[in-house]
Amino acid sequence: MNTSMWVSKMLAPTDAEDGDTSKQFLKMGQAALMDGWLSNIPFIATILLLSSVIAGFLYSWWAGIVVIVLMAFLGTLSSLIFMRSVTYYLSFLAHKMLNRAADYRKKQDFERYEAAESYNKDLMDIMAIYHNSRLKPPTEKQLKNIPYGDLYYWLTENN
Repeated sequence: MNTSMWVSKMLAPTDAEDGDTSKQFLKMGQAALMDGWLSNIPFIATILLLSSVIAGFLYSWWAGIVVIVLMAFLGTLSSLIFMRSVTYYLSFLAHKMLNRAADYRKKQDFERYEAAESYNKDLMDIMAIYHNSRLKPPTEKQLKNIPYGDLYYWLTENN
């Protein structure tokens, strides 16, 4: 989720300012990047989290609290230790966009095909910039400080 929002922010116009219009633009860009099964991952993760908390409370009142604390701890630990580089996540987005472009071309929807190709070209440019950088994707808090339209900000800020 953060990687797709980060890419949307990088592809936004440099003169964009924080506001309702820019938030809507970022959400639309993120939706375009996450279309399909990628958009289901946060939904499924939330459902599983809520299910485990409810099951814990059904087992015993203290088990629900333990599940909440354990999930927070494991979520933080996994994001610190097991999170892969930004190039890994960019390649997922690019692969999905490439498949979508092929589907649009097959259906002869040339307007969407050209849009998907444009996004894919932008993703390839971003992947070339961040190739072998070993940077982690920005967190939600870090995303707020990233300027609009700056492809190199995350690379220069973290080196």
